[in-house]
Amino acid sequence: MILLHRWPTPKGKKVTILLEELGMPYNIVPCNIGKGDQFEPDFLKISPNIRMPAIVDHAPADGGPPISVFESGAIMMYTPFTPEAENPSGR
Repeated sequence: MILLHRWPTPKGKKVTILLEELGMPYNIVPCNIGKGDQFEPDFLKISPNIRMPAIVDHAPADGGPPISVFESGAIMMYTPFTPEAENPSGR
């Protein structure tokens, strides 16, 4: 299961569209940038550079502990190659 930490900005929506297209299960965790949620200690554990959107993959391909990925470009490079992706391209 992917936890998607985002606010409805264009980059956050871009990742949501990708997860939908890949048929991946995910839950959205709102991160209100107007209130400064991105500076909270819990969010900084996921994205130490204070970058959004951010995901936490609780079932990484190697079976290890949860992994966090932040910034839309990095997320778009990571998610197609996860086991949950139904339609990975380039494999």
